[in-house]
Amino acid sequence: MNRISEFRKAANLTQVEIAKLINKTQGAFGHYETGLREPSLSTAKKIVRVLNEHGVTCSLDDVFPVG
Repeated sequence: MNRISEFRKAANLTQVEIAKLINKTQGAFGHYETGLREPSLSTAKKIVRVLNEHGVTCSLDDVFPVG
């Protein structure tokens, strides 16, 4: 399970806002957040970059923990 929602809320971003920033639809982003779909590595890195740009210090491993 990923922690996208937790970090997105900490960054004070809506799904629509972060989706636009990573060039995805809100629907696609919602699927990433709920675990229905897994983002590509490139998209996962974009999500982490946007979160960091909005004041949340996190890494790829923080947002997408293994195991």
